[in-house]
Amino acid sequence: MNYFLLESDPLYTDAPVLRDWSGKIDRSSIMPGKSHQIPARLILDIYPNPHVVFTDVIDFPFLLLSKTCMDVIKFYEPQIVSKQIILLDSENRQKQTYHLPILPHLDCLAEESILSPDRSELKEGILDTGHIGRDGIFHIAGLSRFYTVIRLDVLESMLKRGARGIKITPMKAVSDEGRND
Repeated sequence: MNYFLLESDPLYTDAPVLRDWSGKIDRSSIMPGKSHQIPARLILDIYPNPHVVFTDVIDFPFLLLSKTCMDVIKFYEPQIVSKQIILLDSENRQKQTYHLPILPHLDCLAEESILSPDRSELKEGILDTGHIGRDGIFHIAGLSRFYTVIRLDVLESMLKRGARGIKITPMKAVSDEGRND
């Protein structure tokens, strides 16, 4: 199976940027078993930008997906819960609805992975496929920032539906026996 790191494309310089979100969403609640602490629907402000481009993926400070991408995720992972997040630029009277998927956090990094000393940055992530199971999209557990991994078939479905603003990085994978997948 092929896996990719899913991020926002930095070339989209007019993508929405959230502001004043920290008092509204506790990042530690964005996981199964804790997501009940997040309201079902929430409005978050973005920095004003008359030229904003509402991309399909926003990866900071947490993963937000457009309806198109969330529909794909629900097709492959029907049990995934999501919260509705409305991004609002009140100055320019623009808004867009996103979904905050509550993804599993999997402890799936192989020992050969390279991390920054404070575990805030994944310099080279190598997945141990024996710890992934059938999950098509998930967060890597144990890191201070969210790193989202997506399986090739799920990613292809998003791209076939015209998803934009996505940056993908192939990830190396090893199985329990240590051979490359």
